[in-house]
Amino acid sequence: MPHDPIFLKIEVKRNDTEDSFETNLHCSRNHCGEIVNIDSDGPKTIQRVSCPKHGLLTSFPQKIAFLEFVRCLANKTLAASGDKLIEQGAASILGGNDSLHEIEN
Repeated sequence: MPHDPIFLKIEVKRNDTEDSFETNLHCSRNHCGEIVNIDSDGPKTIQRVSCPKHGLLTSFPQKIAFLEFVRCLANKTLAASGDKLIEQGAASILGGNDSLHEIEN
């Protein structure tokens, strides 16, 4: 997990029909709200998370670390609303980011 301030806000949508969740990450710097971009050269390389307006927000050493961060952030939101949590190792889909669809931990 990154130690610097992280300017990310997560949106979690539950899909009861498929018993799944969709997550969208947004820039929270100055209440921006833009959907962030994730850039990398592969699953075992640095994952850079950036905002179209504010540039680089944070980075993760590899895709698994990034996905675990997203899962934990989503679970905080889900727990607050009393929803079922996302299990560790669950397949994940990040909405709004074509480069990261259907990634398995």
